[in-house]
Amino acid sequence: MKKLILSTLAASALLSLSVQAVPWCHGGTIVQIADVNWSEAQILANFYGSVPPGVVDAEVYKTFHATNNYASTFAGGGGGFGGYSVPGSGTVQVTPYAPYSLTNMVGPGYYFTSQGVKFKIHKCYTIPPMVAVREVERVGLPESGISFEPLRGLEAIEAYWKITDPNNDEDEDKPRKPRK
Repeated sequence: MKKLILSTLAASALLSLSVQAVPWCHGGTIVQIADVNWSEAQILANFYGSVPPGVVDAEVYKTFHATNNYASTFAGGGGGFGGYSVPGSGTVQVTPYAPYSLTNMVGPGYYFTSQGVKFKIHKCYTIPPMVAVREVERVGLPESGISFEPLRGLEAIEAYWKITDPNNDEDEDKPRKPRK
């Protein structure tokens, strides 16, 4: 009986580790929704409550909670996408990037709210990851500087469909040349 209980506990511990191993917004799209620069007054305006006893660095605590309180106003509404589900959909994350004394944690007591804070807010959306957007080339005359490049593999269409010349002139039998 003890072996069964121990194996059940071990299996549940391994299962809980694997569940937590999924990264935030896995399979979704992370979008930067804000780049914020705050002064001390803005930090204190967004900090609610008091610093609990035992906190090593009260200034870092205030800044952390103020930025997260502000970011929480953007949470929710990550959207559904055809039944597609993403862990953390609609949640936001705060990434502070300045000042140096806050972001590199040089030690308690080196960061002060009077230095302000710069941070970015990222939000998780349920839509699948966005792919690279390629520029669309416009049809135009070569002398205008606007070029046209046909899609790759377009020549293979002639193997499946008979292409007719709309003008019924003599160039119908000649092979097509790609434009430059």
